[in-house]
Amino acid sequence: MALNMHIMKVLCRTLFDCTFTGVTGHLRPQQLPFTTKTGLVIDTPDQWNRSRNQQRNWESLLQIVSLRTQPMNVVPPTKHTDGWHFAFEVEAEGVLSGGYQTDELSGLVGDCEGVPMITGLDESAAITSTLHAGGQDQNIWFQSINNTLESSNG
Repeated sequence: MALNMHIMKVLCRTLFDCTFTGVTGHLRPQQLPFTTKTGLVIDTPDQWNRSRNQQRNWESLLQIVSLRTQPMNVVPPTKHTDGWHFAFEVEAEGVLSGGYQTDELSGLVGDCEGVPMITGLDESAAITSTLHAGGQDQNIWFQSINNTLESSNG
């Protein structure tokens, strides 16, 4: 018996530095030097705090997505000339929408609005310290990059 499952892949672009550093928890001096997931060697408390704040932004974005669904196949953020990009998949049709007859990502977009983020990291321009998914201060964008039905044997 075949089971049809709707898999939607979503691409996100943001102007906030959300580098996946892997730096979690409080600094313990005996941990230094420490190598982040990006390969940066941290050997000062200031470097630790900066990398921790990058990780905090990444964790905040994952938590926003997780309000509606368990993201699958998450591709950690990478820095591009236009900001940081990451991708994830969801398996439940309509889970990111705002409700009946709304855009397939409108709920996720609404969930982002006004969420505080940490600035002063590696952003290329001055941005507000909260997420804005629309308007003149927009600093996060979502796009469905495929929309397919996948079958699996059940």
